[in-house]
Amino acid sequence: MEKLLEIKNVSKSYSGVQVLKDVNISLSAGEVLCFVGENGAGKSTLIKIIAGDIQANSGEVVYFGKKYESTSPKQIIDIGVATIYQEIDLIENLTVADNVFLGREIINRMGAINTKEQVDRTNRLIEKLHLEDIHGDDMLSNLSTAQKQCVQIVKALQNEAKILILDEPTASLGDKEKKTLLELVKGLSSQKIGIIYISHFIDELFDVGNTFLVLKDGVQVVVRSKEETTPDQIINDMIGRDASNFYKREYFPTGKRVLKIDHYDNKRNVHDICLEIRSGEVFGFGGLIGAGRTDLVRMIYGLDKKTNGKLYLNDKEITPRTPKDALNKGIFMISEDRKGEGLLLMRSVRENIMITHNEKREMINLKKEKETANQSIAAYRVKTVDQEALVSNLSGGNQQKTIIARCTIDDGDVYIFDEPTKGVDIGAKEEIYEHMLNIAKHDKFVILISSDMPELLSMSDRIGVMCSGKLVEVVNSQDTSEDKLMRKYLGY
Repeated sequence: MEKLLEIKNVSKSYSGVQVLKDVNISLSAGEVLCFVGENGAGKSTLIKIIAGDIQANSGEVVYFGKKYESTSPKQIIDIGVATIYQEIDLIENLTVADNVFLGREIINRMGAINTKEQVDRTNRLIEKLHLEDIHGDDMLSNLSTAQKQCVQIVKALQNEAKILILDEPTASLGDKEKKTLLELVKGLSSQKIGIIYISHFIDELFDVGNTFLVLKDGVQVVVRSKEETTPDQIINDMIGRDASNFYKREYFPTGKRVLKIDHYDNKRNVHDICLEIRSGEVFGFGGLIGAGRTDLVRMIYGLDKKTNGKLYLNDKEITPRTPKDALNKGIFMISEDRKGEGLLLMRSVRENIMITHNEKREMINLKKEKETANQSIAAYRVKTVDQEALVSNLSGGNQQKTIIARCTIDDGDVYIFDEPTKGVDIGAKEEIYEHMLNIAKHDKFVILISSDMPELLSMSDRIGVMCSGKLVEVVNSQDTSEDKLMRKYLGY
């Protein structure tokens, strides 16, 4: 069978951190190759390398028998590779045909766009794919999400794509729409188009896939054909790791105070979440990317809009309207994006520690401020030349400890940690865990979001499992396992 793509010993590192190591795989005409792995396994990095968005540090990518030293996204599209991401990359106020030919318009002798010819060609492609209820002259804004996904595929075929990369194409679709798209994928495969397919839904992968590449922590675990494996085996491949890597935390009794999350909803990716958390416990949220975990806590913090939802502390409503209101009510959030949302990178360590504390004051006592900053630096073991050093010069772990120090200067009640150890070395991770537990010990509410299953299991008292924006189940961390959690994440 004709080889369309070969990946040979491909590796990728960022700032000395290896995110992909020695991956070897090939894609043949008509094959559906599924990339499988937990969050952070390296799937997205690999497709970005194939799509020309980033360059590998080592190894080769061979397209249609030809090796390229360096590539750009446009070059990869031109040679016949199309990447279709979960987010719709089309223009709402154009027709289907205009979107399909965008950037490659058919021009008539008068120098104008030949709209009729574009519509006719689009309709012929749509017919070929057996797509119902889509026409070249339809306005894109009138189509469903699934139909828009199909239009992206039509556009790729108009550009003569021989390889299609589909990244979570059904994540936002209902059952009927999902079935339509999966049938389309099978039809494309029968037309000898090579497809790379990424999805967190195991049943979906086994419906369309021929071959499975399992990645874990950037390392290729195994490549298996569908005939050689089962859903159970794939799940075991995804999560297998040494339990000795788990952090051994101290457990202590929970308090009597109750935080009630009541009917939080945004009608998009968070659906009617109701939950009670006790003071003194670390409550974890688990789920795959897109499950709605971060969206929920951003609404709780007053950062994102919601259509419904109230927050109660011991039956007293404390729903924040804005992040500033949240801070005034003793709710703090350590964001996943510490550089984009958590830090003022061109300001000193002192300013970053003291900023929310100073917001509440009309006059600042500079001497007292320096003393407080030094105390926080010492208490949180922030490694810095001095408090006036730029926070951008600190390591990831010390930047994170700076943010935690800021959140604990003033007395609060609720502390939300969203991926708190992302990009942090092992030593700093354990320090951050200790700080989280110390906060919980003082009868506070600690909420943890983590895509790292060992972290989630070892740090949480209870775990709320989220899938497709819904709270599926709440489990005791000591009564579950990675295998059981992954099955719940996948709805399997």
